[in-house]
Amino acid sequence: MKVGFSSVILPFPTSLEMAGYILRKGVSIGCNDPLELFCVYLSNDETEVALVVFDLLSVPEKLPKQVSGVNLIPIATHTHSAPKPNLVAEIIESCTEECLIEAKKKATEIEEIVVRKGEISGVCDLRNKPGSEQIPIPLSHIHFKTRMERFSILLFPCHPTVLGPENLLYSADLPGSIRRKLSLKEGCPVLFMNSCCGNVSTHKTRQNRSFAEIERLTEIFTDRLHLEEVYRVTHPRYLVLKNVEFVVNCVTKNLSSLSLSDRDIPGVMLARQREVLPKTEKVRISLLAIGSLKFVFVPFELFIEFCTQHMFAEKQVFIVCYANSAASYVVPKDVHSGYEWLASPYSDETEERLLRLIDRELLNL
Repeated sequence: MKVGFSSVILPFPTSLEMAGYILRKGVSIGCNDPLELFCVYLSNDETEVALVVFDLLSVPEKLPKQVSGVNLIPIATHTHSAPKPNLVAEIIESCTEECLIEAKKKATEIEEIVVRKGEISGVCDLRNKPGSEQIPIPLSHIHFKTRMERFSILLFPCHPTVLGPENLLYSADLPGSIRRKLSLKEGCPVLFMNSCCGNVSTHKTRQNRSFAEIERLTEIFTDRLHLEEVYRVTHPRYLVLKNVEFVVNCVTKNLSSLSLSDRDIPGVMLARQREVLPKTEKVRISLLAIGSLKFVFVPFELFIEFCTQHMFAEKQVFIVCYANSAASYVVPKDVHSGYEWLASPYSDETEERLLRLIDRELLNL
């Protein structure tokens, strides 16, 4: 199996409407730190696939599923300080093609993949749970080595919302700062993928909503980062990609009898924006096997318990969110209040149905 890596700075124009906060006013006025796109190209004799990770809130609509015969899995970091995705879809597609060409040129045989895991406290919290500032948040670090290059994937669940709606400068927020710091520390590129962070953010750990605060939290992250090797494979050959359709049932929330907090107000605004809902929504779930490692790419915002309380925590299975298309929160069936529940258009059984689908498809991967 071969792998190649490449990246490019996204050339977004300013004066575009930004995504992420319904309360934000104004358009972008500049750039604080670069928004980037990363491409990981994988191939064997039967399959070609590219993981394309970029600094946007979500995946733009109508992004192609293939480029030059290579299957694409597009993934957003979920930064809330970038243009609205559909405004820059053509730029994303063009940069994807550019990066894919470069990654294919550099692709050489994988010598080894090393998986390390750890926990970080003090950077993120469970935003609906009081006193959760020091709860350890799990992360995975997956290192690829070929004869020509090295790079790592950091899979860490955290809403990139240090910067708030008042910010009008482009920024990759915390994911960008962490990957830049780790790249310097490791001496090779590091790309960031978000995981089950539907209820994980810097809501209580951040002291303010500034660029300096991003750097402070990044220092805490790197200082407390301790990884333990849990898996190593040399010269993997098995590469399989499977895409499945998942149909979600949509419901209209009854808002009349709710007691609302200030944090709930944006959720109410989102719910009222979509007063007319389709009965169902179809999304694509991608499952990728790289040797004995299995990745599940979903478009949803899942709660962290989806990853930590199920089989995924004990096996080499990695859940990546904000992939393939834009989608909303999938909340546990016992949650019937709060911003995440208000923002979600999906029915109560969605999480359980998604879990059953993933369990079934993983067995056949």
